[in-house]
Amino acid sequence: MGDYYVRQLRGSAPLINDPLLVQYINGLGMRLVAHANSVRTPFHFYLINNDQINAFAFFGGNVVLHSALFRYSDNESELASVMAHEISHVTQRHLARAMEDQKRNAPLTWVGALGSILLAMASPQAGMAALTGTLAGTQQGMISFTRQNEEEADRIGIQVLQRSGFDPQAMPMFMGKLLDESRYSTRPPEMLLTHPLPESRLADARNRANQMRPVVVQSSADFYLAKARTLGMYTNGDNKLGTDLLNAWDKGNIRQQHAAQYGRALLAMESNNFDQARKTLQPLLNADPQNAWYLDLATDIDLGQKKTSDAINRLKRPRAAY
Repeated sequence: MGDYYVRQLRGSAPLINDPLLVQYINGLGMRLVAHANSVRTPFHFYLINNDQINAFAFFGGNVVLHSALFRYSDNESELASVMAHEISHVTQRHLARAMEDQKRNAPLTWVGALGSILLAMASPQAGMAALTGTLAGTQQGMISFTRQNEEEADRIGIQVLQRSGFDPQAMPMFMGKLLDESRYSTRPPEMLLTHPLPESRLADARNRANQMRPVVVQSSADFYLAKARTLGMYTNGDNKLGTDLLNAWDKGNIRQQHAAQYGRALLAMESNNFDQARKTLQPLLNADPQNAWYLDLATDIDLGQKKTSDAINRLKRPRAAY
């Protein structure tokens, strides 16, 4: 069944097939999976070009992230907390258990819900409207069951997060952002429609995180580069890689400073200002000539300037394995 939904995903959703981003999220996901219990199936992670904050898991160890998660994740631990939560939905068989429950109690409702989920992949607003309408008629027991799933995914996920070397405080921090967004916005984040988040969930996550050993975790260079690339290239035409973020990174650690410079080079390229893009990128490339993020952008600049032979020669040069 998981393969069927993957085919639907590939056929109807705005999947981001950028090799660098695909490699990054799968590497991050597999780091978490390596520290999860009850793993029964290989995991695969997908990134959708969608400005609504959301993530979901479905059959076959498949986890889907919306690109907006990069915008709202200030650090790698926060992004990892969302992924650990979704991984825990899979390892605890929440979808399979819900399917079994609904087959017994409301088979037509479950079929409608699955259809709405598929629709949501192609058109989030239409899909969520359909899903909300379908689930509106379910029993109160189904709502409680969903909340129990969320609480269990939090409890298991925060353990996975800590064992993987990330900051467990990131989970309640990200939850707090979602609740703040719902309080001060006329439209709640889409994630709250699919992941019920009462205050008790936030309080419980904070309590669990406070009981764990405090850690100081530095986000990887790849996280900042992936965030810059996602916000600069994959935001449905509305660039989210703003001056405020780049200026803040300029004042941060060396990884953030490099990401800011990379981001400015990327923005220049996206604006077809190839000379400026090359000038901005070159110091990074000189310092780290085998960095895949820098090489890819340099190649794109070559192609933008119709320097196909330069791009080919650049890619032919010996490089270390990533």
